[in-house]
Amino acid sequence: MRKSVFLLSLFVLPLYMLLQAQEKTAPFWGKQEVYLMNQTEKTFHLVDALLKENPPSSGNPALARKAALQLLDGIFHDTRLDGSKTLSQFMESRLSGLLEDMQKPLEEGMKVYKLYNDGFIVKTKSVTVAFDLYRGGAMKESPSLISDETMQAIVAQCDIMFLSHNHPDHIDPVVVRMFTDMGKQVIAPNNSLVGNKWVTHIRSEQIIDKEFKTKGGKLDVKILPGHQSELINNIHVVTTSEGFTFAQTGDQYNEEDLTWLLDVKTKIPALDVLLINCWANRFSDTIEGFDPKLVITGHENELGHTIDHRESYWTSLIKLEDVKKPSCLMTWGEVYWYKR
Repeated sequence: MRKSVFLLSLFVLPLYMLLQAQEKTAPFWGKQEVYLMNQTEKTFHLVDALLKENPPSSGNPALARKAALQLLDGIFHDTRLDGSKTLSQFMESRLSGLLEDMQKPLEEGMKVYKLYNDGFIVKTKSVTVAFDLYRGGAMKESPSLISDETMQAIVAQCDIMFLSHNHPDHIDPVVVRMFTDMGKQVIAPNNSLVGNKWVTHIRSEQIIDKEFKTKGGKLDVKILPGHQSELINNIHVVTTSEGFTFAQTGDQYNEEDLTWLLDVKTKIPALDVLLINCWANRFSDTIEGFDPKLVITGHENELGHTIDHRESYWTSLIKLEDVKKPSCLMTWGEVYWYKR
Protein backbone atom coordinates (compact mmCIF):
# COMPACT_ATOMS: atom_id res chain seq x y z
CA MET A 1 0.00 0.00 0.00
CA ARG A 2 2.73 2.42 1.00
CA LYS A 3 4.60 1.58 -2.15
CA SER A 4 1.52 2.39 -4.24
CA VAL A 5 1.06 5.74 -2.48
CA PHE A 6 4.72 6.55 -3.02
CA LEU A 7 4.55 5.72 -6.73
CA LEU A 8 1.38 7.77 -7.07
CA SER A 9 3.06 10.76 -5.42
CA LEU A 10 5.89 10.55 -7.93
CA PHE A 11 3.32 11.06 -10.66
CA VAL A 12 0.97 13.52 -8.96
CA LEU A 13 3.55 15.98 -7.57
CA PRO A 14 5.26 16.73 -10.90
CA LEU A 15 1.82 17.05 -12.53
CA TYR A 16 0.74 19.52 -9.82
CA MET A 17 3.91 21.57 -10.28
CA LEU A 18 3.41 21.57 -14.05
CA LEU A 19 -0.16 22.81 -13.66
CA GLN A 20 1.04 25.57 -11.34
CA ALA A 21 3.65 26.64 -13.88
CA GLN A 22 1.02 26.64 -16.62
CA GLU A 23 -1.21 28.85 -14.48
CA LYS A 24 1.60 31.39 -14.18
CA THR A 25 2.20 31.48 -17.93
CA ALA A 26 -1.37 31.00 -19.09
CA PRO A 27 -2.13 34.78 -19.00
CA PHE A 28 0.38 35.19 -21.86
CA TRP A 29 -1.22 32.65 -24.18
CA GLY A 30 -2.50 34.44 -27.23
CA LYS A 31 -0.97 37.72 -26.01
CA GLN A 32 2.34 37.93 -27.79
CA GLU A 33 3.00 41.61 -27.07
CA VAL A 34 2.26 41.19 -23.36
CA TYR A 35 4.61 38.21 -23.27
CA LEU A 36 7.37 40.16 -25.04
CA MET A 37 7.08 43.13 -22.68
CA ASN A 38 7.18 40.92 -19.60
CA GLN A 39 10.21 39.07 -20.91
CA THR A 40 11.94 42.39 -21.68
CA GLU A 41 11.23 43.75 -18.21
CA LYS A 42 12.72 40.65 -16.61
CA THR A 43 15.79 40.95 -18.84
CA PHE A 44 16.18 44.61 -17.91
CA HIS A 45 16.12 43.70 -14.20
CA LEU A 46 18.84 41.11 -14.79
CA VAL A 47 20.92 43.54 -16.88
CA ASP A 48 20.63 46.24 -14.25
CA ALA A 49 21.89 43.87 -11.56
CA LEU A 50 24.79 42.68 -13.73
CA LEU A 51 25.84 46.24 -14.58
CA LYS A 52 25.79 47.31 -10.94
CA GLU A 53 27.93 44.32 -9.98
CA ASN A 54 30.26 44.97 -12.94
CA PRO A 55 30.58 48.76 -13.34
CA PRO A 56 32.53 50.48 -16.14
CA SER A 57 36.29 50.08 -15.99
CA SER A 58 39.25 50.74 -18.27
CA GLY A 59 40.33 47.12 -18.27
CA ASN A 60 38.96 44.22 -20.25
CA PRO A 61 35.29 44.04 -19.21
CA ALA A 62 34.21 41.00 -17.24
CA LEU A 63 32.27 38.31 -19.07
CA ALA A 64 29.14 39.19 -17.06
CA ARG A 65 29.39 42.82 -18.17
CA LYS A 66 29.83 41.82 -21.81
CA ALA A 67 26.81 39.55 -21.50
CA ALA A 68 24.72 42.38 -20.04
CA LEU A 69 25.66 44.74 -22.87
CA GLN A 70 24.89 42.12 -25.49
CA LEU A 71 21.52 41.44 -23.86
CA LEU A 72 20.83 45.15 -24.29
CA ASP A 73 21.86 44.93 -27.95
CA GLY A 74 19.25 42.25 -28.49
CA ILE A 75 16.55 44.38 -26.92
CA PHE A 76 17.55 47.66 -28.59
CA HIS A 77 17.66 45.99 -32.01
CA ASP A 78 14.20 44.42 -31.65
CA THR A 79 11.96 46.84 -33.55
CA ARG A 80 8.85 45.35 -31.92
CA LEU A 81 9.94 47.21 -28.78
CA ASP A 82 10.45 50.58 -30.46
CA GLY A 83 8.53 53.30 -28.68
CA SER A 84 7.43 50.99 -25.87
CA LYS A 85 6.79 52.09 -22.30
CA THR A 86 9.16 49.34 -21.19
CA LEU A 87 12.10 51.10 -22.86
CA SER A 88 11.14 54.45 -21.33
CA GLN A 89 10.87 52.92 -17.88
CA PHE A 90 14.30 51.31 -18.20
CA MET A 91 15.84 54.62 -19.29
CA GLU A 92 14.19 56.46 -16.41
CA SER A 93 15.47 53.90 -13.90
CA ARG A 94 19.00 54.17 -15.28
CA LEU A 95 18.98 57.97 -15.20
CA SER A 96 17.63 58.10 -11.66
CA GLY A 97 20.87 56.47 -10.53
CA LEU A 98 22.90 58.86 -12.67
CA LEU A 99 21.12 61.87 -11.19
CA GLU A 100 21.65 60.61 -7.67
CA ASP A 101 25.38 60.32 -8.33
CA MET A 102 25.58 63.75 -9.99
CA GLN A 103 24.16 65.37 -6.86
CA LYS A 104 27.07 64.14 -4.74
CA PRO A 105 30.00 66.57 -4.27
CA LEU A 106 33.18 65.57 -6.09
CA GLU A 107 36.53 66.28 -4.48
CA GLU A 108 38.87 64.20 -6.63
CA GLY A 109 39.29 63.40 -10.33
CA MET A 110 36.43 63.75 -12.78
CA LYS A 111 33.34 61.72 -13.52
CA VAL A 112 32.05 60.95 -17.00
CA TYR A 113 28.33 60.22 -17.31
CA LYS A 114 26.86 58.60 -20.39
CA LEU A 115 23.27 59.39 -21.25
CA TYR A 116 21.50 58.52 -24.51
CA ASN A 117 23.08 58.46 -27.96
CA ASP A 118 26.10 60.82 -27.95
CA GLY A 119 25.06 62.71 -24.83
CA PHE A 120 27.76 62.98 -22.17
CA ILE A 121 28.31 64.95 -18.99
CA VAL A 122 31.74 65.50 -17.43
CA LYS A 123 31.96 66.64 -13.82
CA THR A 124 34.96 67.93 -11.87
CA LYS A 125 35.13 69.67 -8.51
CA SER A 126 34.64 73.08 -10.15
CA VAL A 127 32.34 72.51 -13.12
CA THR A 128 29.85 70.19 -14.82
CA VAL A 129 29.98 70.20 -18.63
CA ALA A 130 27.34 68.69 -20.92
CA PHE A 131 27.63 67.61 -24.55
CA ASP A 132 24.79 67.00 -27.03
CA LEU A 133 22.06 66.15 -24.51
CA TYR A 134 19.04 64.68 -26.30
CA ARG A 135 15.77 63.35 -24.88
CA GLY A 136 15.33 60.78 -27.65
CA GLY A 137 12.50 60.31 -30.11
CA ALA A 138 8.77 60.12 -29.52
CA MET A 139 7.45 57.05 -27.70
CA LYS A 140 4.02 55.44 -27.91
CA GLU A 141 2.91 56.79 -24.54
CA SER A 142 5.23 59.77 -24.02
CA PRO A 143 6.75 62.60 -26.09
CA SER A 144 10.32 61.31 -25.71
CA LEU A 145 12.46 58.47 -24.39
CA ILE A 146 13.73 60.64 -21.53
CA SER A 147 11.02 62.59 -19.75
CA ASP A 148 11.19 66.37 -19.54
CA GLU A 149 11.11 66.11 -15.76
CA THR A 150 14.18 63.89 -15.65
CA MET A 151 16.08 65.96 -18.20
CA GLN A 152 15.21 69.16 -16.34
CA ALA A 153 16.69 67.70 -13.15
CA ILE A 154 19.85 66.69 -15.01
CA VAL A 155 20.22 70.11 -16.65
CA ALA A 156 19.92 71.72 -13.21
CA GLN A 157 23.15 69.91 -12.24
CA CYS A 158 25.07 71.22 -15.28
CA ASP A 159 26.85 74.54 -15.84
CA ILE A 160 27.27 74.69 -19.62
CA MET A 161 26.48 72.64 -22.75
CA PHE A 162 28.46 72.28 -25.98
CA LEU A 163 26.65 71.19 -29.15
CA SER A 164 28.59 69.59 -31.99
CA HIS A 165 26.42 69.83 -35.11
CA ASN A 166 22.98 70.54 -36.49
CA HIS A 167 21.30 67.14 -36.30
CA PRO A 168 18.17 66.57 -34.19
CA ASP A 169 19.75 63.72 -32.23
CA HIS A 170 22.46 66.13 -31.04
CA ILE A 171 20.60 69.42 -30.76
CA ASP A 172 17.35 69.14 -28.85
CA PRO A 173 15.64 72.58 -28.75
CA VAL A 174 13.71 71.64 -25.62
CA VAL A 175 16.91 70.80 -23.75
CA VAL A 176 18.55 73.97 -25.07
CA ARG A 177 15.62 75.97 -23.70
CA MET A 178 16.03 74.28 -20.33
CA PHE A 179 19.64 75.50 -20.19
CA THR A 180 18.95 79.04 -21.32
CA ASP A 181 15.90 79.42 -19.06
CA MET A 182 18.20 78.62 -16.14
CA GLY A 183 20.69 81.22 -17.36
CA LYS A 184 23.21 78.58 -18.43
CA GLN A 185 25.44 78.85 -21.48
CA VAL A 186 24.89 76.85 -24.66
CA ILE A 187 27.62 76.83 -27.31
CA ALA A 188 26.66 75.75 -30.85
CA PRO A 189 27.91 75.94 -34.46
CA ASN A 190 26.74 79.03 -36.34
CA ASN A 191 24.37 77.04 -38.60
CA SER A 192 22.44 75.74 -35.58
CA LEU A 193 19.63 77.35 -33.60
CA VAL A 194 19.86 80.34 -35.91
CA GLY A 195 18.19 83.40 -34.44
CA ASN A 196 18.39 82.14 -30.86
CA LYS A 197 20.08 85.08 -29.14
CA TRP A 198 20.58 83.12 -25.93
CA VAL A 199 22.94 80.68 -27.67
CA THR A 200 26.60 81.45 -28.37
CA HIS A 201 27.33 80.59 -32.01
CA ILE A 202 30.91 79.73 -32.97
CA ARG A 203 32.51 78.30 -36.10
CA SER A 204 35.85 78.73 -37.80
CA GLU A 205 37.70 76.68 -40.38
CA GLN A 206 40.77 77.00 -38.17
CA ILE A 207 41.34 75.76 -34.64
CA ILE A 208 40.26 78.55 -32.32
CA ASP A 209 40.67 79.20 -28.60
CA LYS A 210 37.82 80.40 -26.41
CA GLU A 211 37.39 81.01 -22.70
CA PHE A 212 34.09 80.46 -20.93
CA LYS A 213 33.41 81.49 -17.35
CA THR A 214 31.20 79.40 -15.10
CA LYS A 215 30.26 79.78 -11.45
CA GLY A 216 33.05 77.37 -10.51
CA GLY A 217 35.81 78.89 -12.63
CA LYS A 218 36.86 79.23 -16.24
CA LEU A 219 37.06 76.73 -19.07
CA ASP A 220 39.72 76.94 -21.76
CA VAL A 221 38.25 75.46 -24.93
CA LYS A 222 39.78 74.65 -28.29
CA ILE A 223 37.17 74.28 -31.02
CA LEU A 224 38.28 72.10 -33.92
CA PRO A 225 36.72 72.50 -37.40
CA GLY A 226 35.37 68.99 -37.93
CA HIS A 227 32.70 67.72 -40.32
CA GLN A 228 30.19 64.92 -40.70
CA SER A 229 30.50 64.47 -44.45
CA GLU A 230 29.91 68.09 -45.59
CA LEU A 231 28.04 69.26 -42.47
CA ILE A 232 30.09 71.33 -40.04
CA ASN A 233 30.79 69.51 -36.78
CA ASN A 234 32.56 71.31 -33.97
CA ILE A 235 34.90 69.17 -31.88
CA HIS A 236 35.30 70.66 -28.41
CA VAL A 237 38.47 70.17 -26.37
CA VAL A 238 37.80 71.45 -22.86
CA THR A 239 40.32 72.14 -20.08
CA THR A 240 39.02 72.80 -16.57
CA SER A 241 40.58 74.91 -13.82
CA GLU A 242 41.84 71.67 -12.21
CA GLY A 243 43.81 70.93 -15.37
CA PHE A 244 41.68 68.06 -16.67
CA THR A 245 41.24 68.01 -20.46
CA PHE A 246 38.55 66.10 -22.33
CA ALA A 247 37.17 66.17 -25.87
CA GLN A 248 33.91 65.19 -27.53
CA THR A 249 33.91 64.55 -31.29
CA GLY A 250 30.18 64.73 -32.09
CA ASP A 251 29.56 62.86 -35.34
CA GLN A 252 33.00 63.41 -36.83
CA TYR A 253 33.32 61.56 -40.15
CA ASN A 254 35.23 63.19 -43.00
CA GLU A 255 38.20 61.88 -44.95
CA GLU A 256 39.71 65.31 -45.64
CA ASP A 257 39.77 66.18 -41.95
CA LEU A 258 42.04 63.20 -41.31
CA THR A 259 44.95 65.21 -42.72
CA TRP A 260 45.04 67.16 -39.46
CA LEU A 261 43.10 64.88 -37.10
CA LEU A 262 45.68 62.10 -37.26
CA ASP A 263 48.20 64.43 -35.62
CA VAL A 264 45.86 66.71 -33.67
CA LYS A 265 47.62 65.85 -30.40
CA THR A 266 50.31 68.40 -31.36
CA LYS A 267 47.67 71.15 -31.49
CA ILE A 268 45.77 70.52 -28.24
CA PRO A 269 46.63 70.05 -24.54
CA ALA A 270 47.46 66.55 -23.35
CA LEU A 271 44.13 64.75 -23.36
CA ASP A 272 42.76 62.84 -20.39
CA VAL A 273 39.55 61.49 -21.93
CA LEU A 274 38.31 61.27 -25.52
CA LEU A 275 34.56 60.87 -26.06
CA ILE A 276 34.39 59.59 -29.63
CA ASN A 277 31.53 58.41 -31.85
CA CYS A 278 31.87 54.65 -32.22
CA TRP A 279 31.64 54.77 -36.03
CA ALA A 280 34.28 57.46 -36.63
CA ASN A 281 36.25 56.76 -39.79
CA ARG A 282 39.68 55.20 -39.23
CA PHE A 283 38.60 54.76 -35.66
CA SER A 284 41.83 53.53 -34.07
CA ASP A 285 44.00 55.93 -36.13
CA THR A 286 41.86 58.89 -35.10
CA ILE A 287 42.18 57.88 -31.46
CA GLU A 288 45.96 57.70 -31.83
CA GLY A 289 45.82 61.18 -33.36
CA PHE A 290 44.21 62.54 -30.19
CA ASP A 291 46.48 60.44 -27.94
CA PRO A 292 44.12 60.31 -24.92
CA LYS A 293 44.77 58.54 -21.65
CA LEU A 294 41.29 57.00 -21.88
CA VAL A 295 38.77 56.40 -24.69
CA ILE A 296 35.00 56.28 -24.13
CA THR A 297 32.74 55.56 -27.09
CA GLY A 298 29.36 57.09 -27.81
CA HIS A 299 26.45 56.82 -30.24
CA GLU A 300 25.69 53.13 -29.73
CA ASN A 301 22.09 51.99 -29.99
CA GLU A 302 20.41 55.10 -31.33
CA LEU A 303 16.84 53.84 -31.59
CA GLY A 304 15.89 56.22 -34.40
CA HIS A 305 18.14 54.35 -36.84
CA THR A 306 17.48 51.16 -38.76
CA ILE A 307 18.92 48.16 -36.93
CA ASP A 308 21.97 47.92 -39.22
CA HIS A 309 23.00 51.42 -38.11
CA ARG A 310 22.02 51.29 -34.45
CA GLU A 311 25.64 50.44 -33.66
CA SER A 312 25.63 47.59 -31.17
CA TYR A 313 27.82 47.36 -28.10
CA TRP A 314 29.33 44.13 -29.35
CA THR A 315 30.63 45.85 -32.50
CA SER A 316 32.17 48.60 -30.37
CA LEU A 317 33.89 45.95 -28.26
CA ILE A 318 35.39 44.44 -31.42
CA LYS A 319 36.62 47.85 -32.61
CA LEU A 320 38.14 48.63 -29.22
CA GLU A 321 40.21 45.44 -29.40
CA ASP A 322 42.36 47.22 -32.00
CA VAL A 323 42.77 50.37 -29.90
CA LYS A 324 46.05 50.62 -28.00
CA LYS A 325 44.78 53.15 -25.47
CA PRO A 326 42.80 52.17 -22.36
CA SER A 327 39.11 52.25 -23.16
CA CYS A 328 35.72 51.97 -21.54
CA LEU A 329 32.39 50.97 -23.08
CA MET A 330 29.37 52.37 -21.23
CA THR A 331 25.61 52.24 -21.56
CA TRP A 332 22.74 54.51 -20.55
CA GLY A 333 23.03 56.06 -17.10
CA GLU A 334 26.50 54.81 -16.24
CA VAL A 335 29.37 56.75 -14.69
CA TYR A 336 33.14 56.32 -14.97
CA TRP A 337 35.28 57.92 -12.27
CA TYR A 338 38.54 59.04 -13.84
CA LYS A 339 41.51 59.61 -11.54
CA ARG A 340 45.10 60.32 -12.46
